[in-house]
Amino acid sequence: MGELKIGRGIDTLKHDMGSYTLSSQIIPKGLASLFLDEIKRTSSGLIAESGLIPKYFSEEGNKKKGRSEANFNWEKQELTLVTRDGQQTLPLVADSGDQATLPYLFAFKEKLPMKSSIYITDGRRLTLYQYERKDDDVINTAIGTLEVAHFKKVVDNDTDRQFEFWLSHQHNLLPVKIRFIDKKGNVIESTVQTLTTH
Repeated sequence: MGELKIGRGIDTLKHDMGSYTLSSQIIPKGLASLFLDEIKRTSSGLIAESGLIPKYFSEEGNKKKGRSEANFNWEKQELTLVTRDGQQTLPLVADSGDQATLPYLFAFKEKLPMKSSIYITDGRRLTLYQYERKDDDVINTAIGTLEVAHFKKVVDNDTDRQFEFWLSHQHNLLPVKIRFIDKKGNVIESTVQTLTTH
């Protein structure tokens, strides 16, 4: 966040090209732990030619909003959201994903799209986002100089929450940089430090 290191993130993706499990942790450190929660998101589901197909998502650690989860029933085309306030069922739209898998959705697609309309859930709601592919770039990271595909959320106003991510061509389009800008203009940026594959 600016020059201040406020924490670290650890993502663990396991898959067998038929199914996947993704664990994403945000761990604040130092003074940041006073205003940031330690969040853990988990997603699991299937992998198809169209990409990742989530079946279950959960988020825990959010002290203000509480635990949330989402169950994807693709046969009935229903999405069931569970929060501390109760449960609700919504129509499940094709190409829906969750907050954990968003930067990974493109890694399993046959071709990178120039524009995408994606419904994303955080376990509390299902929201439509528009993403567009920007010019490819080269970035310097702790694991070397990487050629990346750059995707950015389409927003109506500069005061809207913004989100963008960079996917490494050398690493099967895994996310290697993520940037989030809140409504107040605070920028939180995360860049890969280590990448281990098995």
